[in-house]
Amino acid sequence: MQGVQYGLERFSMFGINNQIHKIKSPDELPAEYREIYDKMIMPVDTDISFDRVILSEENRRKIDIFLKETEYRDKLYEHGLEPMNRLLLYGASGTGKTFMTKALSKRLGYFMLYVDISQALADGNTVADNIHQIFKLANYLGECVIMMDEIDSIAWNRDNSSNDAATIRRATNVIFQHLDQMNHSNIFVSATNMLHQLDPAFERRFNMKMEFRRPDQDLMTVIHHFLKSEFTLIDDINPRFKEIVEQRAKVNVKLSYYEIEELVYRAMKSAILRDSLDVSIAEIYGYLAESMRYKVQFKTTKDDERIFSNPYPV
Repeated sequence: MQGVQYGLERFSMFGINNQIHKIKSPDELPAEYREIYDKMIMPVDTDISFDRVILSEENRRKIDIFLKETEYRDKLYEHGLEPMNRLLLYGASGTGKTFMTKALSKRLGYFMLYVDISQALADGNTVADNIHQIFKLANYLGECVIMMDEIDSIAWNRDNSSNDAATIRRATNVIFQHLDQMNHSNIFVSATNMLHQLDPAFERRFNMKMEFRRPDQDLMTVIHHFLKSEFTLIDDINPRFKEIVEQRAKVNVKLSYYEIEELVYRAMKSAILRDSLDVSIAEIYGYLAESMRYKVQFKTTKDDERIFSNPYPV
């Protein structure tokens, strides 16, 4: 019985505010909330199918559990059980943390609040108040995803002796308070490139953590993933050029999913400008070779250098 009572107390605490105001555009917000939105939120495109998200097997399993608990949210609360609603995403820049969060919003049909951390930190005297205003907006909306990217700039390790440490501690404490009182239909997502710099107390507040790594799949597999369905890949590449680029990309350059996606998009646009839907593999690899030249200084044989400058078969 004690366990049941404890569960009901949890339900009472987390279920205080469960109002939902569905909107399709910030133009539908009342004036006081629109002011918060305009000041603190960066508009983002969430029209992203979850099929476009590349996840490791472990992360796919985790997000499936997260989605299931969200679906059964009310039933879990009825039994005094708190569903997972706080995600911590960590990993190098460009590995898909924000992309996945956008797709998550789309999948759930939730409004996404992508917090402009730089704006929140712009006035050191009002950081805590800015954070309070963001959660005020989120709690008014309900069924929204609040994403704070680069959260390490706020929730850094409390041992930090910087002059800004007191201000940051206040802001972190405000986040703690709001997470405990957050509209139970909302989801809070934080992302960081520097997990080691996070305040351990802040890190413990998350009930799911997901690590995002750089691509470990075959390059062509990733290219196919980002190619839109109406396009066709044309195998017009010099085999030796393809081999060299793949070797160098694997050994010397750690490409992110974002970087590969940008190259594929560039090639698709090039096809459209030719009044075609045929995308040249040689062109994509040529863009990749071009981008790598800016990143590393290669030591090559003269023959390889000649091939490297010409992606098309001789």
